[in-house]
Amino acid sequence: MHHRRFKNRHSKHRFELQGRFSLIHLGGGSFLYSFPGKTRPIIGRVDLALGKIRNQALGVMALSVLFFGVFSLLSNSGTATTTQELTEVEELKKMEGKLSPIELEKKSDALKEKLLTEDQPEGGEDGKVIKYTVRNGDTLSQISAKFKVPMKLIARSNEMGVHSVLRPGQKLTIPNRPGLTYKIKKNDRIAKVAEYYSVKLEDIRKDNPDVANLDLLKPGETIFLPNAKVPEPPPTWFRPVWGRTTSGYGWRVHPIYRYRQFHGGLDIAARYTYIRSARNGVVTYAGWMGSYGRAIIIKHDNGLKTLYAHLSRINVRVGQTVKGGQNIGVSGSTGMSTGPHLHFEVIRNGKTVDPRLYIKF
Repeated sequence: MHHRRFKNRHSKHRFELQGRFSLIHLGGGSFLYSFPGKTRPIIGRVDLALGKIRNQALGVMALSVLFFGVFSLLSNSGTATTTQELTEVEELKKMEGKLSPIELEKKSDALKEKLLTEDQPEGGEDGKVIKYTVRNGDTLSQISAKFKVPMKLIARSNEMGVHSVLRPGQKLTIPNRPGLTYKIKKNDRIAKVAEYYSVKLEDIRKDNPDVANLDLLKPGETIFLPNAKVPEPPPTWFRPVWGRTTSGYGWRVHPIYRYRQFHGGLDIAARYTYIRSARNGVVTYAGWMGSYGRAIIIKHDNGLKTLYAHLSRINVRVGQTVKGGQNIGVSGSTGMSTGPHLHFEVIRNGKTVDPRLYIKF
C-alpha cells in the first residue's frame, strides 16, 4: 500500500495503481511518488522544472508509469476475461521454478479447468439465455459463431443493430436454445424444411420476425430453425496424430514423480510432427498452460471440447474457426514432459471422457 504520508492528501490529481504505486501532481512540473521497497517505502519528489538530467529521467519514468497504469486500468475496466487469463498464465509461468511438481500440476489443472469452463452459461431466469461479457476484440459475428446463434437474434435480444460496435465489459443476453441457421435452396418449401428438421412453423415465425412471408423466401436467404433436429450421421472425428499410445485414460502412476494420479486423456508418442484438429470447432484458448506447456483448446458442438498439450508450436489463434483434420500446431515436449508427445483430451459438458469413445486409436 502507498505510504501513510500520502493518506490525507485528497488531491484530485492523485493516481494510485492497485496500492503498488502512488503519484500526486503538486502543480507545474512537480510530483510526489511512493512505491514499496524491500524494507520500507521509497518516497521521492520529481521537479521537471529543475532541468537536472536525473530529475528529468525520474519524471519521465513517473509519467510513463502513470500512462501505462491508466492504460492498464482502462483496458481492464470491462473485466475482460482474456486479460485476466493472460495474467494468471503469466503468474503461473513465473512461479514454475518456485513450486513443487505436485503444486505446479495442481495449479495447472486449476487453470485448465477455468479455461475449459469459462464460456459455460452464467445462467438465466429460465435457462433459455446465456449472460456473456464482451472481451477485447470481440465482434458480433465471432460471438454468433462461438455460440451457434444468428447475429440477428443476438442483436434483437439486446436491442441493437447487427453492425453495432461492442465495448469490452458490455453484457449481452444470448438465446440459449438449440437450433441451426438454414440457407434456402432452389425449390425449397418452408413446410417441407420444417418437417425435415422437426420444427413447428409457428416457432420459425417467432424466431424470424424480420421475415414477412416464409413462403416467399429466395434461394440464398437464411433463417433460424429453433430446436431443429438434424437427420444426418454424427460428425466426423479425425485422429489428431498418428503414433503409439504411451499412456491411456484413467488412473496411473505419474511417469516422473511416481505418485498415483488420474490421467484425463491419452499420451501419444509424436516427435515434432503436425497436430490436427479432431473436429470442426472454434479455438477458445491457445497459449501456455503450466505443466501442460503450450496448449490449445477447441470448442465443438454438443458440449464437447478437445485439448492438445505439450506442443512445440501453435499455429492457430483464439476465436479462429477450424475444420476437422486442419493443422493446428506441432507436437513437442513443453511443460512437464518426458519426451516429445501429444497429450490429448476430450471434454464433454466440463468433464473429461475417454477419447477412445469417439476416435479409434
